[in-house]
Order: sequence, then structure tokens, then C-alpha cells
Amino acid sequence: MRSWAEVYTDLLTGNCEKIYKFSKKDIIAVVKADAYGHDSVIISKTLEKIPFVKILAVATAEEGKILREKGIKKDILVLGGILKDEIEYFNKYSLIPVISDFESLKLVNYLKNKNIHIKFDTGMSRLGFYKKDINKIIDLVKSYEIKIEGLMSHFPSADIDKEFTLKQIEDFKSIVNLFRKNKIYPEYIHIQNSAGLIYKCDFCNLVRVGLVLYGEKPFEDFPLNIKNIMYLKARLISIKNIKKGQKISYCGTFKAKKDMKVGIVSFGYADGLPRAVSNKGYVLIKGKKAYIIGNITMDMTIVDLTDIDAKIGDEVIIIGKSGKEEIKFSDIAKISDTISYEIMCGISKRVKRIEKVKNGTR
Repeated sequence: MRSWAEVYTDLLTGNCEKIYKFSKKDIIAVVKADAYGHDSVIISKTLEKIPFVKILAVATAEEGKILREKGIKKDILVLGGILKDEIEYFNKYSLIPVISDFESLKLVNYLKNKNIHIKFDTGMSRLGFYKKDINKIIDLVKSYEIKIEGLMSHFPSADIDKEFTLKQIEDFKSIVNLFRKNKIYPEYIHIQNSAGLIYKCDFCNLVRVGLVLYGEKPFEDFPLNIKNIMYLKARLISIKNIKKGQKISYCGTFKAKKDMKVGIVSFGYADGLPRAVSNKGYVLIKGKKAYIIGNITMDMTIVDLTDIDAKIGDEVIIIGKSGKEEIKFSDIAKISDTISYEIMCGISKRVKRIEKVKNGTR
């Protein structure tokens, strides 16, 4: 293979155990966007075996369909709600919708399984009902014979704005209490995401996490010792010598200041390495940093091999460890002025995902 991703499912299990012990709550595992680029089927088959992972969360009914057709049995929550055209999928594949508006609530009438999670907007200003909607929601739920299985909200800034997040928690708690006063007792209450794990939410009984499952910290001093579960690898497909003054790659953005040895790596922006790291980032070869020189191209990246004893066919680490060096998604994200989520989700389908285990070490 020219490029591939090794997904270490024992490290995934280890991350889940750390989250469970830290939060003392069961888990909704977010596997949307192909499990943040890690392969939702590989990830979900591992999570299926973990008893305290209660629910898998996807973005769309189509994502839920894919998991069901691969034999996944756990409850699947569709975070993006329900559209009229998706009713067939919800019924056929026994999917649970998150309901965030009254039009969607009416569609629940057409579902065989009328268990739903109701979402409230406590500050994200994206999806969700408002507190003032509660009485109308309760009236409709009773008339439609719907079961509110869960109440939920979402943190937009738990990593950077403590005061705002604490207010969200109090607002959500008051919403939950209003339902309880009306003798509605949902089985699941959840608001905490990966960054929100550090907040106290005693009235909630689930955490809804994605990023930390895959081993990336939501902020620098995050207290859990989680491990990245993916190695992203490619091959050196060519090595050549260039002369001082020679320009490299499209637009000649790199000009050699001396004679150099360069390597061509079979991984480009079509595979998921952002063009923004051109002339800034590096890969790992034989435990050493090989700096990217020139613009990253669609299928290939050129790196400096002047001080590295490498040969054609050698492994190149795009994400992962080599010797004492390590590259994380967050490292590439920082250079690219983006977030690690975007880098993860940008790994293309032509990079084959392979399930592996490391017996808890890395």
C-alpha cells in the first residue's frame, strides 16, 4: 500500500475506560463523520463490546444505516434530527432521532419507535428548543404518545469559557427539573462533551464524547492520559538529488540554499495532508523529522532527506510515533491554523483503514 491508517482498537478501549473512570458516567460514543475519519465500522464494532458505552451517535440517518448494515446492534442516536425523506430509514434501522424543533417533533408520529431525545439550546445557537417551549413540548409529547428517552444540550466553548459553560449547566438543570415537575423522567440526561468532562454535572448520567475517544485532547492541560489511536503512514516512492538554487514543486515556493537530497512521499492533500502545511510541517522517517519542502501536491509531498539515511519503500509517519518523535493531529492543525477535528475528518477514503492492536502500549 502507498498509504494506510492503522487504527488501534485496544487503545480505543483504553481511552473509553479512562473516560468512564474519570466521569463516573456511561458513555454516548460519537462516531459521526466516519468516526472522525477513523472508520465508523471498525470503531463501532469495538465500542459494541464495551458495556458502559450505551449509545452510538451519528450525524445522519444514512450514517446509522451503514452501521446497522454492518451488524451494529447498540442504540444509534441521530444527532442531526430527522427529515421527512428519512422516515423509512429510521423505521427500518431502528434509529433514535434528536428532536430540536416542532416540525421534527410532528414527524415522530410516523415512527414505529417513538423514543426520542429532546435537545435544548442553552447557548450554542444552532439546534435546539428554548426553555419557553417546554409546556408546548409536553402537551405534544403526551398527545402523540411519544417517549422522551433523553434530554440533552451542547457546550460550544467548554474549553475556553468557564463562566459561560457553568451558566449553561445551570440553565440545562432548570430545564431538566421542569420536566421532572411535570412527571417526565427521561432515562438519559446529557450535556458534557469531550472538553466538558472537567465540569461537574451531577444531574446528568451520560457523557457524550468524540474527540477524546480517538486520543486527542480538547485543550492542552486536559487531565486524562488518553492515547491517539491512529497511525497514518505512507511510503517513500522516489529519492533524488537537487542542486543549490533549484526550485521545488508547484509555484517554486521552496528554493534550495544548498545541494540537497529529497524524498517523494506518496501522500498529498487528496489523502488528507493540508496544503497549508507546505514549507512548514514535517513527517517522520527513521525516527527523524523530515521537513516538507515546496507545496504539497494532490498525491505527493516532497521532504528533505539530506540528513536521513532512507531508501525507496521506507515507511513515512504522517501521524504517530517514530523513535522519540511523535506527530499528532493537533500538531498539523496548529500549523494549518485549524482544529484537529478538521484534520481527522479530512483523511480521504483512499487511505485504507486497518484494525490493529498494541496491547495497550504505543
